[in-house]
Amino acid sequence: MAVQYDPNIIQAHAEALYAQAKGLVVRSAFAGFAFGALIGFVTGGKDSGPILAVVGGVVLAIIGVSMARSRAFALQLQAQSALCNVAIEANTRRAADAALAAARPAADAQLSQVG
Repeated sequence: MAVQYDPNIIQAHAEALYAQAKGLVVRSAFAGFAFGALIGFVTGGKDSGPILAVVGGVVLAIIGVSMARSRAFALQLQAQSALCNVAIEANTRRAADAALAAARPAADAQLSQVG
């Protein structure tokens, strides 16, 4: 089976990359908060455990988001690169079709003048 070019597949892939980037930041924030809250609660003991749980959760959530944002940016850049390739192909195909259409009447005219 021959594989055919389909720009819709690349568009769907780019949309999936954007969704993955968005979900990555949210998941990292949640995981950072949960992990930080757990560590803060365990190290704080009975008296200051809830306070350290909130502080630790917020601190690790911020760290998780900042780390995830760079990875999310890389995913968005990959999606934009794929979409750019689709646009380049569409523009190149349009220009090639226009060049062929412009060359055909000139060739037909030369043949009719000669004959």
